[in-house]
Amino acid sequence: IISIILFGYFRRSQFIKKQLQKEIVLKEELNTITTENKLQEQRLSISRDLHDNIGSQLTFIISSVDTLKHLADDKSEKLNSKISNISQFTKDTIYELRDTIWAMNKREISLEDLNARISNYVENANQNLENINFEFQNTESVHHISFDSKTGISIYRFIQEAVNNAIKHADSSKINICFREENNLLIIEIADNGKGFNPDLNSNGNGLKSMQKRAEEVGARFYVESTEKGTKVSMKMIG
Repeated sequence: IISIILFGYFRRSQFIKKQLQKEIVLKEELNTITTENKLQEQRLSISRDLHDNIGSQLTFIISSVDTLKHLADDKSEKLNSKISNISQFTKDTIYELRDTIWAMNKREISLEDLNARISNYVENANQNLENINFEFQNTESVHHISFDSKTGISIYRFIQEAVNNAIKHADSSKINICFREENNLLIIEIADNGKGFNPDLNSNGNGLKSMQKRAEEVGARFYVESTEKGTKVSMKMIG
């Protein structure tokens, strides 16, 4: 009888212990969800503030600068150039602000999200660059990959920098953006068929330092290859 009682007590204590462990895990999961929801609410609040306040202020600056440019039509060419530079810088800042807000509003950024954003950027660039063809290449093995918002925006900036360099310096007619997986590594490549350059002589130019920094921020390795037939920059990271 004593053995049966002790066995029953042991089984009950084990059951109670397991229930307590489940409750602890459940509470931790609920706390995590609550924290994530609060963080998401903060992100949304900050993004709305950026859009409504900073965005509108930058738009006002552009309008004011354009007015000054109109008033300065008969003034010096140097002044007009300065005003145009300020206007373009402000427009670029607005685009970067929109990209940041886009990233902040997402808990994670999928490769599909990234492709859509890059396609939109390329489409805008193509409006003034009819002589450049853009191509995307994505293998099926990378479709499942997603990133946190910070990593996603860093990868987007990396690609944006590479595309800008190809547009401004490469004198190319084709730019290819490729996502592929190889040996458990996600490889992101941007290649052009331009005139190329010597990376050793231009290590501080062509945005190479900026792209290398972007790659390091996400724990990736940065590579650049360039010949007279074109340039390819890439980052390799664990997928």
